Amino acid sequence: MWVRTIKITFKNEFMKNSIESYMESKVDLTNGMIMSYRVNISANVVLVNHFFPNETTLKEFTAMVAPIREQIIGMGAKVELHEGEVWGFKVAGDVTLNMLANGMSTE
Repeated sequence: MWVRTIKITFKNEFMKNSIESYMESKVDLTNGMIMSYRVNISANVVLVNHFFPNETTLKEFTAMVAPIREQIIGMGAKVELHEGEVWGFKVAGDVTLNMLANGMSTE
Protein backbone atom coordinates (compact mmCIF):
# COMPACT_ATOMS: atom_id res chain seq x y z
CA MET A 1 0.00 0.00 0.00
CA TRP A 2 1.24 3.52 -0.83
CA VAL A 3 0.29 6.91 0.62
CA ARG A 4 0.42 10.41 -0.78
CA THR A 5 0.38 13.14 1.86
CA ILE A 6 -0.27 16.72 0.84
CA LYS A 7 0.03 19.72 3.14
CA ILE A 8 -1.75 22.68 1.61
CA THR A 9 -1.54 26.19 3.00
CA PHE A 10 -4.31 28.28 1.46
CA LYS A 11 -4.37 32.07 1.28
CA ASN A 12 -7.46 32.14 3.49
CA GLU A 13 -10.20 30.02 5.01
CA PHE A 14 -12.66 30.74 2.18
CA MET A 15 -10.19 29.39 -0.39
CA LYS A 16 -9.57 26.31 1.77
CA ASN A 17 -13.28 25.56 2.15
CA SER A 18 -13.95 26.04 -1.56
CA ILE A 19 -11.09 23.84 -2.76
CA GLU A 20 -11.79 21.18 -0.13
CA SER A 21 -15.43 20.94 -1.20
CA TYR A 22 -14.39 20.49 -4.83
CA MET A 23 -11.72 17.90 -4.03
CA GLU A 24 -14.01 15.84 -1.80
CA SER A 25 -16.65 15.59 -4.52
CA LYS A 26 -14.42 15.23 -7.61
CA VAL A 27 -11.11 13.65 -6.52
CA ASP A 28 -11.43 11.56 -3.35
CA LEU A 29 -11.78 7.82 -3.93
CA THR A 30 -11.20 8.07 -7.69
CA ASN A 31 -8.61 6.46 -9.96
CA GLY A 32 -7.91 3.50 -7.69
CA MET A 33 -7.65 5.41 -4.40
CA ILE A 34 -8.69 3.10 -1.53
CA MET A 35 -8.85 5.55 1.40
CA SER A 36 -8.72 9.27 2.05
CA TYR A 37 -8.76 11.47 5.12
CA ARG A 38 -8.00 15.09 5.97
CA VAL A 39 -6.64 16.83 9.04
CA ASN A 40 -7.45 20.49 9.62
CA ILE A 41 -4.25 21.95 11.02
CA SER A 42 -5.58 25.52 11.15
CA ALA A 43 -8.24 27.70 9.53
CA ASN A 44 -6.29 27.78 6.26
CA VAL A 45 -4.03 24.69 6.41
CA VAL A 46 -5.02 21.08 5.70
CA LEU A 47 -3.14 17.80 5.61
CA VAL A 48 -4.61 15.39 3.03
CA ASN A 49 -3.80 11.67 2.99
CA HIS A 50 -4.64 9.46 0.01
CA PHE A 51 -3.96 5.72 0.11
CA PHE A 52 -3.43 3.50 -2.94
CA PRO A 53 -2.99 -0.26 -3.39
CA ASN A 54 0.40 0.15 -5.12
CA GLU A 55 2.91 2.66 -6.45
CA THR A 56 1.68 2.40 -10.04
CA THR A 57 -1.84 3.45 -9.07
CA LEU A 58 -0.44 6.34 -7.01
CA LYS A 59 1.66 7.57 -9.96
CA GLU A 60 -1.33 7.38 -12.32
CA PHE A 61 -3.44 9.35 -9.85
CA THR A 62 -0.67 11.93 -9.39
CA ALA A 63 -0.51 12.49 -13.16
CA MET A 64 -4.29 12.84 -13.35
CA VAL A 65 -4.47 15.52 -10.62
CA ALA A 66 -1.37 17.46 -11.71
CA PRO A 67 -3.40 20.08 -13.65
CA ILE A 68 -5.67 20.62 -10.64
CA ARG A 69 -2.67 20.97 -8.31
CA GLU A 70 -1.09 23.53 -10.65
CA GLN A 71 -4.30 25.59 -10.65
CA ILE A 72 -4.41 25.55 -6.85
CA ILE A 73 -0.78 26.70 -6.73
CA GLY A 74 -1.61 29.36 -9.33
CA MET A 75 -4.29 30.69 -6.97
CA GLY A 76 -1.62 31.27 -4.33
CA ALA A 77 -1.67 28.10 -2.22
CA LYS A 78 1.52 26.46 -0.99
CA VAL A 79 1.51 22.69 -1.70
CA GLU A 80 3.95 20.23 -0.10
CA LEU A 81 3.85 16.64 -1.41
CA HIS A 82 5.20 13.48 0.20
CA GLU A 83 4.64 9.88 -0.82
CA GLY A 84 5.90 6.46 0.09
CA GLU A 85 5.17 2.88 0.95
CA VAL A 86 2.98 2.28 4.01
CA TRP A 87 4.25 -0.10 6.67
CA GLY A 88 3.19 -0.84 10.22
CA PHE A 89 -0.44 0.13 9.51
CA LYS A 90 -2.52 -0.89 12.52
CA VAL A 91 -6.07 -0.42 13.73
CA ALA A 92 -7.23 -1.22 17.26
CA GLY A 93 -9.03 -4.56 17.54
CA ASP A 94 -12.31 -2.99 18.66
CA VAL A 95 -12.45 -0.51 15.75
CA THR A 96 -14.86 -1.53 12.99
CA LEU A 97 -15.15 -0.34 9.39
CA ASN A 98 -18.47 1.29 10.28
CA MET A 99 -16.75 3.28 13.02
CA LEU A 100 -14.05 4.43 10.60
CA ALA A 101 -16.60 5.33 7.92
CA ASN A 102 -18.70 7.30 10.41
CA GLY A 103 -15.89 9.32 11.93
CA MET A 104 -15.22 6.96 14.86
CA SER A 105 -18.74 7.31 16.23
CA THR A 106 -19.60 4.34 18.42
CA GLU A 107 -23.32 4.80 17.83
